[in-house]
Amino acid sequence: MFAPLHTKSEHSLGLGTAPVEALLRRAAEYGYPALALTDCETLSGQVRFHHAAQALGIKPITGVELRAGYGPREPGTKAGRLVLLARDRAGYESLCRIITHRRQSVTAATEDPLRCLDAAPCGLFYLSDDPAVIGGLLRAGVAADAVRFLWNPEGSLLREQEVRAVADPDVVMLDPADHPLHVLLAAIRQRQAISAVEQLESAERVLPAPAELRRRFTGYPEALEETLRVAEACSFDLTSQPLALPALELPESAESVLSRRCKQALAGARPEYQERLEHELGVLGELGFAGYFLIVAEIADAARRMGIALAGRGSAAGSLVAYALGLSTIDPVRYGLLFERFVHSGRRELPDIDLDLPSDRRDEIIDWVFRRFGEGRVAMVSAQQTFGRRAAYREGLKALGLSLGEVNRFCAQIPEDPDEERSAKSPLELLPERYRAAAPLLERLIGRPQHLSVHPGGVVLAEPRVECYAPLQRAPKGVPVTQYDMTSLERLGLIKLDLLGNRALSAIQEALRWIAVREPGSRAAREPGIPLPDGDPTTLDLLHAGNTVGCFQIETPALRSLLRKVPVRGVDDLIATLALVRPGPASGEAKAAYIRRAHGQEPPEPPHPALTGLLRPSYGILLYEEDLMAAIARLTGCSLSRADQIRAELIRSEPGSAERAELEGGFVAAALAAGVSRTEATEVWQILERFAAYSFSKAHAASYAQLAWQAAYLKAHFPLELACGVLNSYGGQYPLRTVAAEFARSGVRLLGPHVNHSESRHSVQAGAVRLGLESVKYLTALSRERIRSSRPFADLAELLGKVPLQARELEALVLGGACDDLEPLRTAGYPFAHEDFLSQWQQNPDLRALSGWQFRRPAGEHAAIHAALVRIRNELRFLGMHPSAHPMRVLRNEAARAGCITTAELASHAGREVHLAGLVAATRRLPVSGGRTLQFVTLEDEHGLVEAVRRPGGSAVPGDPITNPGPFLLSGRVETDHGDRQLVISKVTPFHLRTSPYGAPATV
Repeated sequence: MFAPLHTKSEHSLGLGTAPVEALLRRAAEYGYPALALTDCETLSGQVRFHHAAQALGIKPITGVELRAGYGPREPGTKAGRLVLLARDRAGYESLCRIITHRRQSVTAATEDPLRCLDAAPCGLFYLSDDPAVIGGLLRAGVAADAVRFLWNPEGSLLREQEVRAVADPDVVMLDPADHPLHVLLAAIRQRQAISAVEQLESAERVLPAPAELRRRFTGYPEALEETLRVAEACSFDLTSQPLALPALELPESAESVLSRRCKQALAGARPEYQERLEHELGVLGELGFAGYFLIVAEIADAARRMGIALAGRGSAAGSLVAYALGLSTIDPVRYGLLFERFVHSGRRELPDIDLDLPSDRRDEIIDWVFRRFGEGRVAMVSAQQTFGRRAAYREGLKALGLSLGEVNRFCAQIPEDPDEERSAKSPLELLPERYRAAAPLLERLIGRPQHLSVHPGGVVLAEPRVECYAPLQRAPKGVPVTQYDMTSLERLGLIKLDLLGNRALSAIQEALRWIAVREPGSRAAREPGIPLPDGDPTTLDLLHAGNTVGCFQIETPALRSLLRKVPVRGVDDLIATLALVRPGPASGEAKAAYIRRAHGQEPPEPPHPALTGLLRPSYGILLYEEDLMAAIARLTGCSLSRADQIRAELIRSEPGSAERAELEGGFVAAALAAGVSRTEATEVWQILERFAAYSFSKAHAASYAQLAWQAAYLKAHFPLELACGVLNSYGGQYPLRTVAAEFARSGVRLLGPHVNHSESRHSVQAGAVRLGLESVKYLTALSRERIRSSRPFADLAELLGKVPLQARELEALVLGGACDDLEPLRTAGYPFAHEDFLSQWQQNPDLRALSGWQFRRPAGEHAAIHAALVRIRNELRFLGMHPSAHPMRVLRNEAARAGCITTAELASHAGREVHLAGLVAATRRLPVSGGRTLQFVTLEDEHGLVEAVRRPGGSAVPGDPITNPGPFLLSGRVETDHGDRQLVISKVTPFHLRTSPYGAPATV
């Protein structure tokens, strides 16, 4: 028998190729009783490893390989490698401390591994294949019985007999067939060509089968047996770790403090609130979670003291305790949310309490957490970034030797959108012939770890120090980061918080500040949040029209389309719409049935008679995970706690698996015991099984719906202030130009940036949004501050005399309109005066000559159109939006000449063929049968947006998809569905190829 003690997984970036689960499955196939995971300079895969090993009945051993430098060994030399194995809890903490030290800086990572002994580690085995390292360990006082020589028949036995040898296949692969991938990963990691590393990487470093192992170590059975003795001595288990809550200075127990605070917050509430509160407090006290809630509440309290808004998200919205503490603004009783979806007595892991904060102020709270809980007790959480298709081809092709220019041209054809990227095929025909054959190898990179990054808002807390539980490394910006990701930390039982930046909160809070300036006595200015008057007619009209661009969560094409189809009467209906666009309901019958039932076109019958009366709020449609729990509890008579456990197990299990079959058997048996027939139980189970794959938490939907309603309320009543907030916090579904144009259609005036009037950020001025200097591309922060501190400027000469500007900064300011009406420029002379000025300035930058310059003043029939279009083009180039005018407004006469109607006229053309001209605001491609593509397009003109669908084959140029903003001229049929209009495209023509442009002879 044998226990592999030196094994690397894919977490050894640039070395290992196999996921930890695959290594364990292969070890189980071979009958190995234990396996050590010894990734290079990282423990990042250890939690996954221990849990997967437990499921397979293999003993996991935590270890790490240290080396001076991180790369392959030179031929005939040793790398000074030191492998450490944790014997017990103390050994694990030693590993965490050692890794933390070595990953604090680049210099520490390249130290001689023996320097780690300075940290006085204990509870370890020390293994090395380098006699110099072995000797150094013994000279440093490490006991010989804790040291082993890693021996491979390709090397030589250590002649000194102070330490015993263990057999070492030095595993980095599962199979010899993985060798090309191993070499490719090494080349990418070392930023070298494959040819430079392939001779250094052995194809023999695989997890050997027992027969191969016996052949390789013939004559040395003691080296194999010694691996078992070492494995037997290692007892550390990472699957059962105690909670490590930071200590709080409290006058009494955490349970008492939590109870008193919640009861004070809900004093005078109705009996059902009091009963539910007692139940929740009892469960949290039983689980020992009270301290956790108080810690999160302390963070929320600090945010409020700092004037920072917050909103809970996710399943925590189902907790009345969270509501009472101010961790959520959702009343779970009011919205029928289940506490058991969040936490119950059968749960042992800490539940997630995610807090959304304004994205522009999130770092203030994170800094406060570091100060409050102290150095060593707080760290940021890592996120494991994996290769997407574009990154796999980019890095792989570079390693194969393709020039950077050719790599960039090829990768530009791979969609950036993750959903499209996953479904799209790689455009291999664009590659030189010799690189196409490498495509299967490059595809193997997809989904593999690429590098660790910092989670945008994940924070972990632990007592006495985080490094007692998780290894840390230093992020480029200087903060400590765990090597474990969110999922691993959750399994360890550590407090992990998602303090997430939310752009919608930033926009809403900024809008409230501007409202307070304009209307100090208004309700929106007086209250910290937006009121939720469910029956507000102005907000409902906006929602029903789908005019929700700029509104959190409800601005996507799918949501806007759905809002026009369903009767939304308030937040409850908005919650349902957010659930309906999830992949399951949206792609199946559920969404269509919901729409028909909401309009009274069919009775609200449940999917099975056994569920009658259970789904009334959603017209008998299964929409939420909470519906799944309620259905399980109804049929089996079990508690909601047990129902949530079944729900979670159902979602985790694979269809057709033994685990899924066992779940079904248990459900049917429990239903039979509750008096349900076998037929009914089986039928309901099949319904629930299909639904579980795409179910969505109602608590999560409610959190999002509340913010969405607030944004819609502001857009309906305070569009100017919301526009300023949204444009300052841009990051939504559409290009910035589309968002700005939507607010302009809502009556908001947009004023371009100006050196004499603009702040750094966008601001509300004179009843309009004045674009900020930050919107000007190429203008540096230093130049922005110099402009603001030196103004006003009487003319260009004064601007250039006070503010030294680079050529491209001056070009952006002048052509972007930020210097209009500074002599000698005139707005009416745009763009000719502006272009002439820049041309002459480049030839003679003498300020004294400015007054003598003469500028062109072209005239003619199309001069005004030309000037307007050039301004728009330059605004898009330097500002990302077109505040002066919408392009289609300027081109409206040309569009009319081409026979085009506007989006405002679509309603009167239902069922008819029309021509429409506009810009592309969004596009999404969906592969269909036969290798063809269905394209969904959001088209925009000066009046609004319309959704269009383009089936394969409809374009002016065969095979030419819509891949740029246009404008395009579309021909197609207007179809309607419950008030929502869609254009089914029959032909696409780039607008510049239209018939008779500007009255000229036809070009197409």
